[in-house]
Amino acid sequence: MAGIQKAKSEETQRRVLDAAVKAVEAGGLDAVNIRKIAAEAGYSVGSVYKHFADQDELLIAVNTLTLARIGKAMSDAVRDEEDPLMQLKALARTYLEFARRNRNLWTALFVHRLPQGRPVPETHIEGNIALLAFIADPLRRLDPTFSDEQLAARTRTCFAAVHGLVEISLEERFVGLSGDSMDSELMYLVDRLAGV
Repeated sequence: MAGIQKAKSEETQRRVLDAAVKAVEAGGLDAVNIRKIAAEAGYSVGSVYKHFADQDELLIAVNTLTLARIGKAMSDAVRDEEDPLMQLKALARTYLEFARRNRNLWTALFVHRLPQGRPVPETHIEGNIALLAFIADPLRRLDPTFSDEQLAARTRTCFAAVHGLVEISLEERFVGLSGDSMDSELMYLVDRLAGV
């Protein structure tokens, strides 16, 4: 009996989370409404709150799934590539493509903030660390003399630089790039960050 209840609970949580992901995909953070998500998932509002304490917890769960999807895409991008510079370039291209194809999910990942004093769940932190590890590994191979502190700093710098270029360009700001110039400048940026 306990096993059946657990399976039902997990199914409810999965369906609610799927409905929340669809809501963010369709309309961004503004589309996240517990009542509408409950209706879309086929449950009562009370059922949603049994699994997610509030909208922030639900959004963190959506963002954690987004991190996992980016991680899967990055893993696939470098699976057959041995050259560390080519890995960094593949990771940057993959990040750009994910952002282009999943604009609302990608934006939600960086726009949503938990209320002051509320800790970020460990699973979400682990998802962020896993993404940075994709960058750290080729950087370490490009320069084995990096201390752990230097590698951590360079990894964050590389991510921040690529993320900034992608964000500004996708927002179509005055200084943003598009099309082929975006792609070629992204590769230029990776070359410079890798010390080429």
